[in-house]
Amino acid sequence: MSSTPQERATHPLNVSYLVVGLVFLGIAGTWAMHAAGLVDNQDTGWLLPLILVVAAVVGLVAFMAKGVSRRRQRDDELPDTRGEL
Repeated sequence: MSSTPQERATHPLNVSYLVVGLVFLGIAGTWAMHAAGLVDNQDTGWLLPLILVVAAVVGLVAFMAKGVSRRRQRDDELPDTRGEL
């Protein structure tokens, strides 16, 4: 199975899976830090909202990057009509 240069060699990005995964990793990391004694119950009050904000920002950046790459790919597929009248 040979791939041509125009085929995608990577799996398409699913932004919602990325955000949910980041939230899960953040919650698991918070739990691990709490279990290790690095943070107490009062610190988790600001860590959990911080995790949600960071995951949302990463999701927005990934969503915009996905849109830019999709637009660039669509523009590359269009025929070049400059100079033809």
